[in-house]
Amino acid sequence: MSKKGRILEAATRLFALKGFCQTAVSEVAKEAGVAQGTVFHHFKSKEQLLAAIWEGLLKDYLAGIRDVASREGTGWEAIEGVMKFSQEFRKGHPEPLAVALRETGADAGMDSGLQAYFKGLMGQVLEVKEKCILRGIADGSIREVPPHETALIVHALLIGVLFLDPQGVMGFPDLDGDVLEFCRRSLDARNGLDEKKV
Repeated sequence: MSKKGRILEAATRLFALKGFCQTAVSEVAKEAGVAQGTVFHHFKSKEQLLAAIWEGLLKDYLAGIRDVASREGTGWEAIEGVMKFSQEFRKGHPEPLAVALRETGADAGMDSGLQAYFKGLMGQVLEVKEKCILRGIADGSIREVPPHETALIVHALLIGVLFLDPQGVMGFPDLDGDVLEFCRRSLDARNGLDEKKV
């Protein structure tokens, strides 16, 4: 692994464990097995290191959901695939997601340019989900719903499960299957929800 990769890996581990503010650059350097100056050679500031973790996570997620959404099948199959990918992605990236949850909120002190950049990436994530829903409405696999708002709701459900128990310490049950079933019952046109008075 490159020095830059080792620095990112070390920072992710330490930020997830201790928090961004509580982790010194010298600790990141020691954990990565590099000189402190090497950290600043690759990242101008500790904030830039945090941004790189968040950017890598979002770009990997976006590439994954785009791949899943582009496959053959109905719109419902696409949004279901995106949801399943999201659930597996969450399980496969616990440390970067812990950093993202803890350190990239509205009060994280991120400069406005960086906030706008990440907002744009999140907009692309929502766009993929919205396109799946529109595809499903067009092919009849998803009932008539407001596509943008529904994409936001699906996204909020996935994020909500992530926020419920990020460290697994509270013992919440695995809700992934329940989230998928809830969305299937809510969106799948074959469920006859349009004919029922719900």
